[in-house]
Amino acid sequence: MHPTRRAALRTFFAAALSASVIGLAPTASAQQMQNPNAVKVLGEMGKATLITEGHGPRVIYIFFDANCPYCHQLYTDLRPRIGKDGLEVRWVPVAVLTPSSVTKGAAILQASDRLKAFHDNEAGYGKGPTGQGGGIAPATKVLPATSAILNANNALLDATKSPGVPTMLYRDKQGDAMLVVGPPDAQQLKDILASVK
Repeated sequence: MHPTRRAALRTFFAAALSASVIGLAPTASAQQMQNPNAVKVLGEMGKATLITEGHGPRVIYIFFDANCPYCHQLYTDLRPRIGKDGLEVRWVPVAVLTPSSVTKGAAILQASDRLKAFHDNEAGYGKGPTGQGGGIAPATKVLPATSAILNANNALLDATKSPGVPTMLYRDKQGDAMLVVGPPDAQQLKDILASVK
């Protein structure tokens, strides 16, 4: 992604993060579309480092940032649906919003139990020392291997041409590669989950 575009995205999502922390309603909404970039990236998801919830043939990939308020909302909205009707959610950690996105993403990836660390981040969302973003304590050291994972995951997100997170990728019942950008509302999420192959 071009550095100017990435800087603009960070500014936009940092403003969204700040707005969510002080209780303003988010104005973003999800946009779902068949997308040629989704076809390419779905074919390359074997390169991603994932955190998997549930088990089944109906798979959704979700790019998330540990500090993203919209990702946190999607995480919360998916709780009652994980593992039901064969739904498997594969969370792809990226670091694109704030400097602490890197160290919080690293804390999740460097944990002995990544799924538990991910849950801890979301359970403590907005309750950390600053009251903003993910609740996991940032890593004091980011290992080179962890930096490589985050860079690879960031590159996959960039390849979708998505303007931010959360970004969802999946195949629908017709086999089309679908891309959803932004936080789906309750009806959109219901429709998305019903359409996953």
